Amino acid sequence: MRFYWPATSERWQTQIESVIQMRPLKPFDQRVVAFLQSLSKTILKDHTYRRYPELITLAYWLRRAHIEEMKASFLKRADNRLLRARGVALHFAPSNVDTIFVYSWVLSMLAGNNNILRISGREQQQTDLLIAAILKEIAQHPEVASRTAIVTYEHNDEITRFLSERCHIRIVWGGDETVRKIRSIPLAPLATELVFPDRFSLSAFEAKEVINANESDMKEFVHQFYNDGFWFAQMACSSPRLIAWIGSPDLIALAQKRFWNELNDHLDAHLEELSAAMQVQKLTTGYLLSIDNETTSFMHQQNFTRVQLEAINREMKERHCGGGLFYELELPKLKDLSSLLDDKDQTLSYFGFTREALIDFAKAIENRSIDRIVPVGQSLAFGGVWDGYDLMMHFTRELVIR
Repeated sequence: MRFYWPATSERWQTQIESVIQMRPLKPFDQRVVAFLQSLSKTILKDHTYRRYPELITLAYWLRRAHIEEMKASFLKRADNRLLRARGVALHFAPSNVDTIFVYSWVLSMLAGNNNILRISGREQQQTDLLIAAILKEIAQHPEVASRTAIVTYEHNDEITRFLSERCHIRIVWGGDETVRKIRSIPLAPLATELVFPDRFSLSAFEAKEVINANESDMKEFVHQFYNDGFWFAQMACSSPRLIAWIGSPDLIALAQKRFWNELNDHLDAHLEELSAAMQVQKLTTGYLLSIDNETTSFMHQQNFTRVQLEAINREMKERHCGGGLFYELELPKLKDLSSLLDDKDQTLSYFGFTREALIDFAKAIENRSIDRIVPVGQSLAFGGVWDGYDLMMHFTRELVIR
């Protein structure tokens, strides 16, 4: 096991036990808020971080004003209830989305918990920069430092078992196999668990509104879609991988032409060149999908790959490789999309629909699918409610007094 924090020469078991034995803090302790404010400033002031917009987004999320908004929301929900930290939270971060472990950790910290974070050992510039900022600031905030362990280790059931037996809540971000593997390792009897496995996300565009958008609005729409669809190489669970075009066939054809032309121009100016391996993977995936009876056309370009479908199934979702591969469906009405969704579907980002139309769509969903419906540009925006869980409520426990 390698410790990012604490950086001492003690045995790893001793380091973990020292974190576990600390008394949890009360929710929204000002010393935690002060640490988060310092971390935000460190990221925002250093120009090195500006190469990675997801880190800047995180820094803005950590600003005091947003923390105060979260506090006000928490206190409103906690009105006349006595909420306390669960105790020790054990987080398993995914390897494909560099910043997600910080969001999970922050909410757990704000709930008052002590935290153990196991992050991927895979070398990634974003993660290295983020860890550097955390280590710089955490050393200046002893109340946070003494309640935090940030580690990495190769898959090791004995270490995971040791940690799992000592936590009060375990949070697992990762693929389905990762979730299954960690779930096979028991928790302490009083502990609980949150898991965030593989999900699939999509966008819905009202064709008429795409056609009628003025030039300025269209450029902003395309830019926001770029943020949703191309950060993290499209591998975040909330990155759109399918676009549902809503309208008549003639309107959809016009809207598609305008959208893809505008997006291609935007990508020429902003997208870093994809690796040859990723281009080959997209091409291969497209060819494999082409033999499916539900596939009507396949178009591979330098910046993105389009696969047009009549319907979508679970196998197609599992086969998606990221890197700018987009499935497309054409439907007369938004409500028609509801019958094509399943439990795997998480986020629907939209353009051109009224709130009433979105509510009607949500009411038409008859299974467990879709946890978030957000405007294009907000797919990757982390919220306190994720996959249907109110995280602050799960990171706390209620003490009942009669």
